[in-house]
Amino acid sequence: MPEPDDLIKAYGAVEDPVYVGERDNRYFTFRRVLTELGPPQSRRLLDVGAYCGYFVDVAGQAGFRAEGTELSAWAVAQARALGVTMHDGTLAERAASDDRYDVVTMWDVVEHLVDPRTELEAAYRLLEPGGVLHLSTIDASSLVARALGRRWPWLMDMHLYYFDRASITRLLGQAGFRVDRIGHYTHVVSLDYLLSKVGAALPVVDPMAEAIRTVVPEHWRVPMNLGDNMHVVARRPA
Repeated sequence: MPEPDDLIKAYGAVEDPVYVGERDNRYFTFRRVLTELGPPQSRRLLDVGAYCGYFVDVAGQAGFRAEGTELSAWAVAQARALGVTMHDGTLAERAASDDRYDVVTMWDVVEHLVDPRTELEAAYRLLEPGGVLHLSTIDASSLVARALGRRWPWLMDMHLYYFDRASITRLLGQAGFRVDRIGHYTHVVSLDYLLSKVGAALPVVDPMAEAIRTVVPEHWRVPMNLGDNMHVVARRPA
């Protein structure tokens, strides 16, 4: 487990042009998930780990008063180039401010945190009473995770913690939240990205994946939902 200060420095130095290459699919994914947040009604929203600001941009276009917070200096610059409001500090620093939000989102973030409980407690403080937290994370007890075992593609060094529905519910409860519901989270990815993941997880089918690449446009969009990504909706009690 990395030291917290070392991890913050590492995240601050991250640059990922591959993420930008999947920009259109990120926007497509975020526009789909935005429908789960309910009507904007000018509600104030903070996206934690907002990276290049794509979800902040989508939420702002829909009518939320949307902001993001991110550690990567490169990603913050990318986001600000879009014209969105982006904070470049930690979640704890945001929570220490006087700002409060109606909605906090954490898409594929909690599994990267050294101390998830402390960070979720900070998210709790940022929410107005009755405010809602939406987060996505991988489900380590899903059928596909258990079937693939060590070949499950979400087993990565960058993922410091793994949750299932019971443990994420328990953790959120310890941070003060009440879980309203847990559903599935669907990523929309390019066919090329999907085939690379399949080939890495199941080398026996990699030649088939390579053959598909030669006849199908690599930019085709593919909804990716094998039941191993959770969308958790939790609320700060009023």
